[in-house]
Amino acid sequence: MKRGKPIEEKTFPWWHNSFDLEGIVGFLAGWLVGVLLGMLWGPLFWLGFIPGLLLLFATRRADRVAPPERDVAVAPCDGVVTSVEEVEPPEALRLTGRYKRVRIASSPFATTDIYAPIEGGLDHLIEEEGTAEAFAAMTADREGLSELYATIAGSERSVGIRVVTGGLGPRLEPRADAGDKVEMGKAIALRRLGGWCDVYIPAEGRALVAPGRTLIGGETRLWWFTQAKTRQQPLRDESVEAETPPNPETVPPELVEDVEEAAEEKSSDPAEMFARLRREASKLSGEDSES
Repeated sequence: MKRGKPIEEKTFPWWHNSFDLEGIVGFLAGWLVGVLLGMLWGPLFWLGFIPGLLLLFATRRADRVAPPERDVAVAPCDGVVTSVEEVEPPEALRLTGRYKRVRIASSPFATTDIYAPIEGGLDHLIEEEGTAEAFAAMTADREGLSELYATIAGSERSVGIRVVTGGLGPRLEPRADAGDKVEMGKAIALRRLGGWCDVYIPAEGRALVAPGRTLIGGETRLWWFTQAKTRQQPLRDESVEAETPPNPETVPPELVEDVEEAAEEKSSDPAEMFARLRREASKLSGEDSES
């Protein structure tokens, strides 16, 4: 299957975006309100049109092309890395062991898709609704925010994500169900007007990003997983011919004494010893043939 181009290789990335139906309806509603207000007084048109335009761009979506490597995890959303540290995963993710958390902050105008960081099965998905008082996710740990927990179980490891946004309005929407098989870089949820995303990755491996790094969801490599090294077998040197030790039963009696003397010499080379025995044996066979 032919792979498309990553967004960073496209000439005009914005041309490849799409918009949610809610964003299109909101934009048309804002435009209509602006027209009605403009009929009263011209400058009032912008009071309806600008919010509608902002709502449209706040509901952008984009198809992403995941990297071909299978031993990496990709960023689940657009945003900026704020921290990379080892913490205890939330109980809702049902993860055990040592995990690193990569925290990502997304602006209200970031694309809305949440992408699967690895390939695997969606082990479970938990959604918690927020409250209207927490309308903006100024901090990731504020109470009352809308939260979405998802754990993806791969063939060798599990990765969990916690997606956070404001509690006012329909801001979080799952696009997959528990038990579904998901591909790395494919959308599994939708988040409107930005927020935070915590990615919990097994500590074995190496971070490929640092605080301050701007991420492209579904494409930027976030983590490299350590692979078990394959034990290498020593290469056989074909230039050295293997020496086959002589069979004691076939050694002539005249050479027994030489064999014993050679065995007592610890510093002698075994290959040289065997070559010497063959020379002596050939001499004796020649003398026997002449007689």
